[in-house]
Formats: sequence, structure tokens, C-alpha cells
Amino acid sequence: MLYNDKVILRPLTVKDADFFYELNAHPALIANVDESPFLPNEIPTEFTERISALCDYIFTVRTTEKPNVLIGDCALHHWDQQNKEVVIGGSLVPDYWGKGYMQAAFNLLAEIAKQELGVKALVGCTKTKNTKAIRLVEKMGFVKYQFDEQNTVMRKEI
Repeated sequence: MLYNDKVILRPLTVKDADFFYELNAHPALIANVDESPFLPNEIPTEFTERISALCDYIFTVRTTEKPNVLIGDCALHHWDQQNKEVVIGGSLVPDYWGKGYMQAAFNLLAEIAKQELGVKALVGCTKTKNTKAIRLVEKMGFVKYQFDEQNTVMRKEI
């Protein structure tokens, strides 16, 4: 478990599968992806196990005020050991957008990336139309690294 004054991160487990599946099926989040994150006929536990296996670190996000209520997820994945960089990402239930929770979660992930993986840069990938995510990471010091009409890649040296 990791925490700061705003959020608590706990490793994602199959006990969180229903929440994790519903979060990734939320219409406000699906709007920012090209295709469904789910395989045909994939059930929540299968989805959770598959995504967990693809990540170096993946956590549920909870507020410090309500530590038993899951509000999102965050992860480090696609660790590039040669270039010393890792992709950072996450999603929140829309009711929690704009309240500093994802920034607090990303700050904890950045520490893991630096201390445990030895990375020198964080990379964030999103749809160019996902202006909220882009603004969030710009506030954290990320800069546009690659972008076009469809996709934006943000990068931050740490």
C-alpha cells in the first residue's frame, strides 16, 4: 500500500475485478479509446488478470477520507529498461475528476518509477481530444513529445 495526504494506492487484485471492469466500461472513459479494452466474452476477473499481467505496477485509487471506496486505477507499464522510461496511466470515476486525485496518484507512481525501476522519464499516451488528461500532466511538468490529430504522447524527465 502506498499513500500520501490525498490518495491511497493498493495493488489491483481479482477482488477488485467488478469495479475495474465497470470503470473501464464507463461511457466517459470509452470515449477516449479507439476500441473496447475487453476481449470477446471476457468476464471481469479475466479482464483484471489480463491487464494486471501487462503492467509492471497497477493499483486501485482510493481517497484518504474514504479508504474503502475505489475511485479509479493507475499503473506503470511498458517499462523500457534500455531507454529508462515507463508509461504512466490511469482512470478515475468521472465524479472524482478535477479534484487532484490522479495527480496525487501519479506523484506516488513517479516515486516508484524512479526508486524501484530506475527510470529517467515518464511517458503518458492519450487521445488528442482528451484535453483533461493532457492538462493534468502538463501541470505536472510533462511536455508534448509526439502528437497528431488522433494521439498525443507526453513525456517528463524525472
